[in-house]
Amino acid sequence: MNTLTVIAPSGAPASGTIVEQLDPPGNTSGANYVGFFGTGGPEGVPFAVIVNKYQDKTFITNPSGTNLGKAPFGILESGQLHNHKFVDSSNVNVNGQGAQPVDEVPRPSGTLLIRFEPSGSEAVRTQNMLVRTVPLNASSGVDDAGAIVTALKVQGFEPQSDNAWTQTAGIGALDNRLFVEDHDDAELRHDFFVSLSASPENVGERNDWGFFVILEFL
Repeated sequence: MNTLTVIAPSGAPASGTIVEQLDPPGNTSGANYVGFFGTGGPEGVPFAVIVNKYQDKTFITNPSGTNLGKAPFGILESGQLHNHKFVDSSNVNVNGQGAQPVDEVPRPSGTLLIRFEPSGSEAVRTQNMLVRTVPLNASSGVDDAGAIVTALKVQGFEPQSDNAWTQTAGIGALDNRLFVEDHDDAELRHDFFVSLSASPENVGERNDWGFFVILEFL
Protein backbone atom coordinates (compact mmCIF):
# COMPACT_ATOMS: atom_id res chain seq x y z
CA MET A 1 0.00 0.00 0.00
CA ASN A 2 1.03 3.63 -0.39
CA THR A 3 2.66 4.98 2.76
CA LEU A 4 3.09 8.49 4.14
CA THR A 5 5.44 8.68 7.12
CA VAL A 6 6.42 11.66 9.30
CA ILE A 7 10.02 11.40 10.52
CA ALA A 8 12.52 13.46 12.55
CA PRO A 9 14.98 14.90 9.97
CA SER A 10 18.64 13.99 9.76
CA GLY A 11 20.77 16.01 12.15
CA ALA A 12 18.17 16.37 14.90
CA PRO A 13 18.76 14.40 18.14
CA ALA A 14 15.60 12.46 17.26
CA SER A 15 16.92 11.66 13.76
CA GLY A 16 15.00 8.84 12.11
CA THR A 17 12.30 8.67 14.80
CA ILE A 18 8.81 8.26 13.37
CA VAL A 19 6.08 10.62 14.54
CA GLU A 20 3.21 8.15 14.82
CA GLN A 21 -0.02 9.18 13.11
CA LEU A 22 -3.62 8.92 14.33
CA ASP A 23 -4.56 5.52 12.89
CA PRO A 24 -7.45 5.34 12.53
CA PRO A 25 -8.38 9.02 13.01
CA GLY A 26 -9.57 9.40 16.59
CA ASN A 27 -7.27 6.69 17.95
CA THR A 28 -4.75 8.62 20.04
CA SER A 29 -3.48 5.63 22.04
CA GLY A 30 -0.56 4.94 19.70
CA ALA A 31 0.04 8.44 18.41
CA ASN A 32 2.96 10.73 19.06
CA TYR A 33 2.64 14.50 18.93
CA VAL A 34 4.77 17.43 17.83
CA GLY A 35 5.06 19.73 20.83
CA PHE A 36 6.06 23.41 20.79
CA PHE A 37 7.60 24.74 24.02
CA GLY A 38 9.41 27.59 25.71
CA THR A 39 13.14 27.61 26.51
CA GLY A 40 12.76 24.86 29.14
CA GLY A 41 11.43 22.29 26.70
CA PRO A 42 8.64 19.85 27.64
CA GLU A 43 9.89 19.09 31.15
CA GLY A 44 11.91 22.20 32.02
CA VAL A 45 11.21 25.74 33.16
CA PRO A 46 9.69 27.63 31.49
CA PHE A 47 7.97 25.00 29.35
CA ALA A 48 5.17 27.29 28.15
CA VAL A 49 5.38 29.52 25.09
CA ILE A 50 4.58 33.16 25.90
CA VAL A 51 1.35 34.46 24.35
CA ASN A 52 2.03 36.11 20.98
CA LYS A 53 5.62 34.81 21.00
CA TYR A 54 6.93 31.77 19.14
CA GLN A 55 8.39 28.54 20.51
CA ASP A 56 12.04 28.06 21.48
CA LYS A 57 12.09 24.25 21.38
CA THR A 58 10.24 21.55 19.46
CA PHE A 59 9.90 17.91 20.56
CA ILE A 60 8.18 14.65 19.76
CA THR A 61 5.89 14.08 22.76
CA ASN A 62 2.97 12.00 24.00
CA PRO A 63 -0.53 13.54 24.48
CA SER A 64 0.52 14.82 27.92
CA GLY A 65 3.49 16.74 26.50
CA THR A 66 6.15 14.37 27.89
CA ASN A 67 9.28 13.97 25.76
CA LEU A 68 9.14 10.49 24.27
CA GLY A 69 12.86 10.50 23.58
CA LYS A 70 13.97 11.21 27.15
CA ALA A 71 17.18 9.31 27.82
CA PRO A 72 19.08 8.32 31.01
CA PHE A 73 20.96 11.01 32.91
CA GLY A 74 23.95 12.36 31.00
CA ILE A 75 22.71 11.30 27.56
CA LEU A 76 21.18 13.74 25.09
CA GLU A 77 17.42 13.68 24.75
CA SER A 78 16.46 12.01 21.49
CA GLY A 79 12.97 13.46 21.19
CA GLN A 80 14.14 16.95 20.24
CA LEU A 81 13.55 18.24 16.71
CA HIS A 82 15.15 21.12 14.85
CA ASN A 83 13.48 24.27 16.18
CA HIS A 84 12.40 26.82 13.60
CA LYS A 85 11.28 29.99 15.36
CA PHE A 86 9.32 32.56 13.37
CA VAL A 87 11.12 35.94 13.37
CA ASP A 88 9.19 37.81 10.67
CA SER A 89 7.61 36.97 7.32
CA SER A 90 10.95 36.23 5.63
CA ASN A 91 13.31 35.30 8.51
CA VAL A 92 13.71 32.35 10.88
CA ASN A 93 15.84 31.47 13.91
CA VAL A 94 16.99 27.84 13.58
CA ASN A 95 18.02 26.13 16.83
CA GLY A 96 18.75 29.44 18.56
CA GLN A 97 21.49 30.44 16.11
CA GLY A 98 20.02 33.86 15.28
CA ALA A 99 17.88 35.21 12.46
CA GLN A 100 18.53 34.18 8.88
CA PRO A 101 16.53 34.42 5.64
CA VAL A 102 14.05 31.62 5.11
CA ASP A 103 15.49 30.84 1.67
CA GLU A 104 18.94 30.09 3.15
CA VAL A 105 17.80 27.22 5.39
CA PRO A 106 19.10 23.80 4.21
CA ARG A 107 16.42 21.22 3.34
CA PRO A 108 17.51 18.53 5.85
CA SER A 109 17.13 20.90 8.82
CA GLY A 110 13.35 21.24 8.48
CA THR A 111 11.18 20.57 11.51
CA LEU A 112 9.71 17.44 9.94
CA LEU A 113 10.50 15.07 7.10
CA ILE A 114 7.37 13.80 5.32
CA ARG A 115 8.19 10.67 3.32
CA PHE A 116 5.91 9.27 0.62
CA GLU A 117 6.49 5.78 -0.78
CA PRO A 118 4.11 4.41 -3.43
CA SER A 119 3.14 0.77 -3.45
CA GLY A 120 4.63 -1.52 -6.06
CA SER A 121 7.83 -1.10 -8.01
CA GLU A 122 6.85 1.72 -10.35
CA ALA A 123 8.46 5.14 -9.77
CA VAL A 124 6.05 8.08 -9.58
CA ARG A 125 5.99 11.87 -9.68
CA THR A 126 4.11 13.97 -7.12
CA GLN A 127 2.07 17.15 -7.38
CA ASN A 128 -0.35 19.41 -5.49
CA MET A 129 0.90 18.45 -2.03
CA LEU A 130 -0.64 20.36 0.87
CA VAL A 131 0.11 20.38 4.59
CA ARG A 132 -3.05 21.63 6.26
CA THR A 133 -3.28 22.85 9.87
CA VAL A 134 -6.64 21.51 11.06
CA PRO A 135 -8.80 21.60 14.20
CA LEU A 136 -9.50 18.21 15.78
CA ASN A 137 -12.82 17.23 17.33
CA ALA A 138 -13.30 15.58 20.74
CA SER A 139 -12.19 12.20 19.38
CA SER A 140 -9.21 13.69 17.49
CA GLY A 141 -10.92 13.33 14.14
CA VAL A 142 -11.09 16.00 11.44
CA ASP A 143 -14.60 17.32 10.73
CA ASP A 144 -13.56 19.90 8.15
CA ALA A 145 -10.15 19.73 6.42
CA GLY A 146 -10.57 23.36 5.30
CA ALA A 147 -11.34 24.86 8.72
CA ILE A 148 -8.87 27.32 10.27
CA VAL A 149 -7.53 26.70 13.78
CA THR A 150 -8.28 29.60 16.15
CA ALA A 151 -6.48 30.99 19.22
CA LEU A 152 -3.15 29.77 17.85
CA LYS A 153 -0.91 31.09 15.08
CA VAL A 154 0.93 28.49 12.99
CA GLN A 155 3.54 29.39 10.38
CA GLY A 156 5.26 27.11 7.88
CA PHE A 157 7.62 27.01 4.91
CA GLU A 158 9.44 24.47 2.75
CA PRO A 159 13.25 24.88 2.97
CA GLN A 160 15.01 25.55 -0.35
CA SER A 161 11.65 26.21 -1.99
CA ASP A 162 9.97 29.15 -0.20
CA ASN A 163 11.36 32.60 0.56
CA ALA A 164 8.70 33.47 3.15
CA TRP A 165 6.55 31.90 5.85
CA THR A 166 2.91 31.01 5.20
CA GLN A 167 0.47 31.48 8.08
CA THR A 168 -1.92 28.53 8.28
CA ALA A 169 -3.75 29.17 11.57
CA GLY A 170 -4.85 31.99 13.86
CA ILE A 171 -5.76 35.64 13.35
CA GLY A 172 -4.62 36.76 9.91
CA ALA A 173 -4.54 33.31 8.29
CA LEU A 174 -6.24 33.38 4.87
CA ASP A 175 -6.59 29.59 4.83
CA ASN A 176 -4.95 26.56 6.41
CA ARG A 177 -2.79 25.38 3.50
CA LEU A 178 0.99 25.18 3.13
CA PHE A 179 1.79 24.36 -0.49
CA VAL A 180 4.70 21.95 -1.07
CA GLU A 181 6.71 21.88 -4.29
CA ASP A 182 5.95 19.26 -6.97
CA HIS A 183 8.51 16.52 -7.52
CA ASP A 184 8.79 16.25 -11.31
CA ASP A 185 11.28 13.36 -11.32
CA ALA A 186 9.84 9.86 -11.00
CA GLU A 187 11.14 8.15 -7.86
CA LEU A 188 10.27 5.26 -5.58
CA ARG A 189 10.58 7.52 -2.51
CA HIS A 190 9.82 11.20 -2.14
CA ASP A 191 11.12 13.20 0.83
CA PHE A 192 9.54 16.54 1.71
CA PHE A 193 10.90 18.80 4.47
CA VAL A 194 8.72 21.40 6.21
CA SER A 195 9.55 24.02 8.84
CA LEU A 196 6.91 24.85 11.44
CA SER A 197 6.47 27.46 14.15
CA ALA A 198 3.60 28.12 16.57
CA SER A 199 2.45 30.97 18.81
CA PRO A 200 -0.47 30.94 21.30
CA GLU A 201 -2.93 33.82 20.99
CA ASN A 202 -4.23 33.30 24.53
CA VAL A 203 -3.29 31.38 27.68
CA GLY A 204 -3.82 27.66 28.09
CA GLU A 205 -2.65 24.39 26.58
CA ARG A 206 -3.55 23.73 22.96
CA ASN A 207 -3.80 20.11 21.84
CA ASP A 208 -6.97 20.17 19.75
CA TRP A 209 -5.29 20.66 16.40
CA GLY A 210 -3.02 18.79 14.04
CA PHE A 211 -1.57 18.50 10.53
CA PHE A 212 -3.30 16.87 7.58
CA VAL A 213 -1.23 15.95 4.50
CA ILE A 214 -2.60 15.37 1.02
CA LEU A 215 -0.81 14.83 -2.31
CA GLU A 216 -1.34 13.47 -5.80
CA PHE A 217 1.01 11.06 -7.57
CA LEU A 218 1.23 9.89 -11.15
